[in-house]
Amino acid sequence: MRVDTLTGMRGIAALSVMLYHLPQQPVFAAFRMSLFDRAYLCVDLFFVLSGFVMAIGYRDMMAALPSARRYRDFLRHRLARVFPLHLVVTLAFLLRALVDMSGDGGRLATGDVVANLVMVQSWGLGTTALAGNSWSVSTECVAYLLFPLLAIGVRSRWWQAAAMGAAALLLLVALSGLGVRGPMDVVQRDSILPVLRCLGGFILGMLAQRFAGHPILRGRLDGDAALVVVCTAIALALLIPGGDLIVVLLLPLLILCCSYEGRLARTVLANPVAMRLGIISYSLYLWHPLLRDIAARSVTMAHGRGIVQYDTLAYAALILVTILFCECTYRFVEVPGRRLILRRTPRVAGSAQEAIA
Repeated sequence: MRVDTLTGMRGIAALSVMLYHLPQQPVFAAFRMSLFDRAYLCVDLFFVLSGFVMAIGYRDMMAALPSARRYRDFLRHRLARVFPLHLVVTLAFLLRALVDMSGDGGRLATGDVVANLVMVQSWGLGTTALAGNSWSVSTECVAYLLFPLLAIGVRSRWWQAAAMGAAALLLLVALSGLGVRGPMDVVQRDSILPVLRCLGGFILGMLAQRFAGHPILRGRLDGDAALVVVCTAIALALLIPGGDLIVVLLLPLLILCCSYEGRLARTVLANPVAMRLGIISYSLYLWHPLLRDIAARSVTMAHGRGIVQYDTLAYAALILVTILFCECTYRFVEVPGRRLILRRTPRVAGSAQEAIA
């Protein structure tokens, strides 16, 4: 099964991250919108959402005792989901560094290249993510490797310990003082904290799914009014200086409200535009920094020739071209790559969830 509202949520989150990153290029700074100033928290939404949908998609695996075969097949499905596009994007960023397309004179280290190719670039090893946004994909690989253990903790009678552990991890990140634009915006290459940030959100998502069917919880959160209340609470938390942690702790409630697919949630998140953005969200998330930098270079060159009246058009074209380009890479990289890796591989329970997980 696929939860349409959660697919749309992923799409809106990916678009928000893009609109947060694009104005960080000075040539596009005039297009900054304060609405997206804290959109780095959408990455935390991705972590919580991934834990939630993977707990749905691999429910049977979570309920059964772990086995080497089930674990191997699970990891192969996850690899098929994330690796093909990650490899192509990494090679594209590697090519950019080699030809110095960005104009920043960046240097490559062999360790960075190897770490990126095996997706361990953001495990606190001091290596750099060549494709900047790929740091979060790298940290999610840790959650995949630990998934059976996390499932045991979440499904056991000691789930409260898992909840407190997740909150403690997120608190550690928020109090680290390493946040770039906010307490939770911790992405340092030589720190394990990005991994802990991912694991904390991922566990919260798994816990939210465990109790999604609880009659009392569903009775309180299944409805338009509950969704409005939760969204209002998140909006108020965003007004609190340094209130990132509060926002992240509210995200499981937001996902639960939307997962019940009420009328308001379906209207906002299950419409064709949001759904399509959700389907291509992985491509959108990984590709937009490179396309932004190429566009910024072109606009800067135009400015040097006295052409300054088309910046708005260029910015709108950048957004449109990025979406169309990502539609192509979804169709011609993600889907074929997934099929290639999964050829002759038995389906594991819930692999239908790959579209949103």
